[in-house]
Amino acid sequence: LGNTGYTVNYYRNQADFSAQVDANGNSLAIPLTPAVAGGESVSNYRNNAPYTNSQVIYIRVESTLTGGCFGNGTITLTVEALPTVNPVNPTAVNASDKNLIRVCDNNQAPGYSFPTNGIETNILNGQTNKTVTYYNAANNQIVFSNPYITTTNSEIIKVRVTNNTTDACYYEGTFELRVDIKPQAFTTAASFVALLSVCDDELDPADQNGTYPFNTSNFTSTILGSQTGMDIKYTLANGTIVNALPNPIFLTANQDVTVTVTNPLNTNCVASDVLKFRVNPTPKINLNATGQDDQLVCSNIPTFVVTIDAAITDGSATTNYNYQWFKDGVAIVGATNYTLNVNTAGLYTVDVSYPLTNCAKTRTIKVTASDIATIDSIIIEDLADINSVTVVIAPGSGNYVYSIDSPFGPFQTETFFTNIDIGEHILYIKDLNGCGITSKTFYILGTAPFFTPNGDGFNDTWNVKGIDPNLNSLSIVHIFDRYGKLIKQISPLGIGWDGTMNGYELPSDDYWFSIKFEDGRSTKGHFALKR
Repeated sequence: LGNTGYTVNYYRNQADFSAQVDANGNSLAIPLTPAVAGGESVSNYRNNAPYTNSQVIYIRVESTLTGGCFGNGTITLTVEALPTVNPVNPTAVNASDKNLIRVCDNNQAPGYSFPTNGIETNILNGQTNKTVTYYNAANNQIVFSNPYITTTNSEIIKVRVTNNTTDACYYEGTFELRVDIKPQAFTTAASFVALLSVCDDELDPADQNGTYPFNTSNFTSTILGSQTGMDIKYTLANGTIVNALPNPIFLTANQDVTVTVTNPLNTNCVASDVLKFRVNPTPKINLNATGQDDQLVCSNIPTFVVTIDAAITDGSATTNYNYQWFKDGVAIVGATNYTLNVNTAGLYTVDVSYPLTNCAKTRTIKVTASDIATIDSIIIEDLADINSVTVVIAPGSGNYVYSIDSPFGPFQTETFFTNIDIGEHILYIKDLNGCGITSKTFYILGTAPFFTPNGDGFNDTWNVKGIDPNLNSLSIVHIFDRYGKLIKQISPLGIGWDGTMNGYELPSDDYWFSIKFEDGRSTKGHFALKR
């Protein structure tokens, strides 16, 4: 009132105002001071029911100076309802998550571009004539745009809902924008992919059956990399889910296994990939491990060619494969066919591979060379009771057998021959590998023990037999009687001595001879003339 000399009383309603006191004479006015601490008073008045939202308070002002002077009035108390800040995630099962919006970090970097559509709708939940404002941790108002860009993985947003009234009553709450780590499955590195594809090339052919023992001991650590706290599971082709593949050996045929990496803090944050285990077949070829397909060529016959091949054994088309031939470990340029014609010795190998997988096997064929024999010498032991020869050949790669005077045999493996007749002979050396026959003429020297010059055409003359006309054509033969008298000098290439001297027939008797050969040898002996 601005001055003294007045008393002011406030009444809850018109009835109290009119009566001013109750039946017991107690004032019905609102107490000016509380009866007890915290009790109702003019300075601590609550518009309890039934006076909600709005209440008229009646006022009586009385003068204490002039009795009976008073004035009346009213004031209206209006209580404006506060707005509600409803949960931004009303469908969350856990109450703690109702004011939490979680997303997965797709780019593995701090912050996120949050889509905000629907957030304000959830906050208002049907309230109208309200204004929603947003504040950051520093209590600075922000523009909550769509999308809203965060720079950290967790941000608390304060939200204020204000009535669009003169009093502008408001209510505040908070919600969190949380960016959960989205895991990664590190399965695309070339070194890892290479572990998933193998050739079915175990050492034991029985194990080459379309399955392979994959070593999976490092799979989980490789897939997770440096990530921690992530769950990993493998789903086999039959639907079985395991926490780890059999370790260290996972025996399997071709199989697609799905690997899933999950962030347990937010199971919507998942990375997955398919591990394609592939057991690629290797060509079915004859490796020639026992050497049964080794070949032989004749180095003395340039046109002698053998054909070797890759020996596909399963009946598949030879065009299904790639080939590369090697000789003694060196690739043969242009030798990329199923077969190869060769005429030189060496260790030949061929890599047979599938074009797409490069799974290969190697076939080995040893090609040896044989050759016609080269005769170094024929050592002759003649002018004896039992003549013999020894054949000496140059070192060679052939497999030789020997025969005298018959190109068709019989042949012997020994190089020594004995009891050979006097005269001209031909030595035949045959290569058992089919590379040909070498021949050479040789002569066995000798003399007949007697001759019968009776004109019957048999043994009518005597001479040295087995003279090589190329070596001993100038040799000289002297014939003596038993007394040492020279009877005749003849050439070993002539018809011989006919048993006469100066036209006269000499008698039956023993005669002696002396021979000086052109090759430097000499010999003496005797023979009989029989008539």
